[in-house]
Amino acid sequence: MTEQEIRKKYQRDDETDLRGANVGAIDNLIGMLEIHKNSSDEYVRNIAEHFGEFEKLAPNFVIFESQKSDECFYMHSFAAFQIGKDTESLISSHEFGHAVIGVTSKTKVPKGYDGVIARAKAHALAPENREYFKQYITYLSQKDNEDRTQAEKGPVSDIISSVFQQEGFRIGSYDNECWLPAYHLRDYYFDEEKGEVKVDKVYDEDFANFYSLKANNCEKEIETLRNLFGDELIEVLNSEILKSAVILERVASKDQKESVLNEMESIKGVITGTTQEDIRSISEPEKENYKDEGERE
Repeated sequence: MTEQEIRKKYQRDDETDLRGANVGAIDNLIGMLEIHKNSSDEYVRNIAEHFGEFEKLAPNFVIFESQKSDECFYMHSFAAFQIGKDTESLISSHEFGHAVIGVTSKTKVPKGYDGVIARAKAHALAPENREYFKQYITYLSQKDNEDRTQAEKGPVSDIISSVFQQEGFRIGSYDNECWLPAYHLRDYYFDEEKGEVKVDKVYDEDFANFYSLKANNCEKEIETLRNLFGDELIEVLNSEILKSAVILERVASKDQKESVLNEMESIKGVITGTTQEDIRSISEPEKENYKDEGERE
């Protein structure tokens, strides 16, 4: 989908429109998609290239401009992507990740993801990995540490929060609390009444965070996640990005095939002198029916 096509489909210039003007949002969206098209991950590039297929899978998909210029979020219930004119790429990419699986798979959780989470946690706490985990959490929690990257303080931090369903850790002495810079509250990820992990919430956030890292070429941070949690979590999330890319490709391919068939049908009608309706009646097959650092509650 070209920039012109995106603007024609989604841009609203008129302030009197009930949905409001969204020029700044569209400008930011187009810039974000350009970043994704330059990702080192071919499937992220593929998803960005096939953004035009979103409307075919989610006809009500709509783009709003956030009142706060740096705010962004995706509402699954309404297929609504809300983005500010100044939203940073890591944040907009995260929310776009929610949109990707919302549109392509209705955020269906991959089979056995609860086990993936449990094994990721076990890997981090294994005797041979525990010291690395403790050192990294200590490093990540230091507010005055200028070495921390935005990707570490955002997506990486929240994935740690999701795997452990908590906002921080006590490292060493009892009073040494290490709070994560970005997180969701425990009750977002864990149902205390049922005593179980909300796997759907964990998956939704894990995918969005991982997609953001992939889209913005955060290779160092992805390697950190691999060191913390092992290969399985990374490979499952990679496969989910691939699945979304394939779904969008198939939608595009189906449309192209139907376009070619319609064109061939028209040509055949001219050659034979029969109408398109005559040909259709004979040959057409029957169609199958997060919280940021400093905002802790």
